[in-house]
Amino acid sequence: MSRQRIPFGSHGQIAVMDLPDGRVKVRTRYRDLDGKPRLV
Repeated sequence: MSRQRIPFGSHGQIAVMDLPDGRVKVRTRYRDLDGKPRLV
């Protein structure tokens, strides 16, 4: 069974990563109005 699509204008799960230099990196996928999910 395939994964459910993200609705237009919303985001998926937010991933938080601690980097070795003390910074924090946060990423998620956002489905734009053209239907393509983008990593932001």
